[in-house]
Amino acid sequence: MFLAAILNIYIWIRAWCIYIFGTSEARIVFLPFGLVLKVTTQNIAHEGHTIEFVRNHTSIPVPRVFVAAEWCGRKYLLMKKVEGDNLEWAWQHLDAEQRSNIVLQLRSFVLQLRALRSPHGPAVCGLNGVTCIDSRISSQPVGPFPNESAFNDGLIVAAKLYLCDEILADIRSRMRNDHRIAFTHGDLAPRNIFVRGGTVVAVIDWEESGWYPEHWEFVKAVYFPFYKRDEAWLQAIRDFIPENYEKERVVGRELSDRMVGAF
Repeated sequence: MFLAAILNIYIWIRAWCIYIFGTSEARIVFLPFGLVLKVTTQNIAHEGHTIEFVRNHTSIPVPRVFVAAEWCGRKYLLMKKVEGDNLEWAWQHLDAEQRSNIVLQLRSFVLQLRALRSPHGPAVCGLNGVTCIDSRISSQPVGPFPNESAFNDGLIVAAKLYLCDEILADIRSRMRNDHRIAFTHGDLAPRNIFVRGGTVVAVIDWEESGWYPEHWEFVKAVYFPFYKRDEAWLQAIRDFIPENYEKERVVGRELSDRMVGAF
């Protein structure tokens, strides 16, 4: 009741401020009592369920979720604040041994996710068979897709406004349709990893997670332009996702370089 009251008070104040001033806050809001509120237009209940699923089926450290709610078209997820350093800042300050320990832990996390079996067969979808959320594809949810072939077709359709049919046909011909479906975080960037020294204390931001082709974790992890300048982090990705997905990365880049930010 106490936590629900905090959330209700915040939502009421926020809605009133938007009504009067036409303004809104950042999507992550730090509240008293060690609480954090995530504000989004996406299906926040999906992320809450995913975090609890990961907590119950793996040893991956995740935030503690208290409540999910919806108000005036916005979704809210109330969580306990993670105590640790964001890896985006901490990476440059870690020594070789600490970095190595973090990579080993991340590899264990990826393997644990891949050991999970989808109850939805070959479908590409969110945790409970719901739509997929992926900022590289669209600002809106997409799918679910019955299989990887349909998922790949969806990627091609999303790129039709930005690439000619000849190029798209070539790209589609190089896309495999037979990857194993694996549970995927979908955004394993340093900003979503919290550490204390060489220990990972939390992996956050599970809104883009779901059942995806096994290469998707790697393709998403190496995408972000900021990290292209950090060869040590790119090597770390190749160490904690050691399978060779270079062909998939090239195809993914050919699509995403034109698509991202266009929706």
